[in-house]
Amino acid sequence: VESVQKFSQPPARYSEAGLMKELEKTGVGGPSTYAAIISTIQDRGYVTKEEKRFHPTAVGVAVVEFLTTNFENVMAYEFTAKMESDLDAVADGKKKWVEVVRSFWDPMNEKVKTVEEKGERVKVQVESTGEKCPKCHDGEVIIRTGKFGKFLSCNRYPECDYKAQYVEYAGTHLCPTCGGRVVIKKSRKGKFYGCERYPECKWAAWRLEKSDNQNTQKAGNSENQ
Repeated sequence: VESVQKFSQPPARYSEAGLMKELEKTGVGGPSTYAAIISTIQDRGYVTKEEKRFHPTAVGVAVVEFLTTNFENVMAYEFTAKMESDLDAVADGKKKWVEVVRSFWDPMNEKVKTVEEKGERVKVQVESTGEKCPKCHDGEVIIRTGKFGKFLSCNRYPECDYKAQYVEYAGTHLCPTCGGRVVIKKSRKGKFYGCERYPECKWAAWRLEKSDNQNTQKAGNSENQ
């Protein structure tokens, strides 16, 4: 008998098609709302799209943690599916909308009040850069996530109010147009690559390729926009 050690693998990240299929399977939303759902989770910074698949952000993880801790029943697939069914019944004249809304609103309103009074805030995870703060020289520069994305800050905040724009470079990739460093940017369609010298250089690409004739990596598939 030969024993083999196996490690569990995390589930594959959802693509748009995969996420819509999962929503359909669990009875959440409908064809007319799938696009709005997918747009919302990206617009609010809960996920990023990389290689056509969704990846949760630190904000997304924090939001899910807070909601599952304080509103476990609302986060259940069954709750949303039942709500969808009740609303369909209202539209078909089989249920009265006042009764449906009251059955949800009354307990939800009480729960919200309780969470506002006793609930604990969930901290969004920060990332270390390993660099000293250039302002106070005592703290460390860390990457925080705010309403408008990531930014650099001192870990001694509020004692030190150092703040700077966060720029994520694509390794050693260089812009094929001007030779500047390639940076990672985000849009509604997902992650893309641009030149650090924008707007002077408007080179952009959806993916990168390794150069065959140089030691450094250069960006490929350029799209001058």
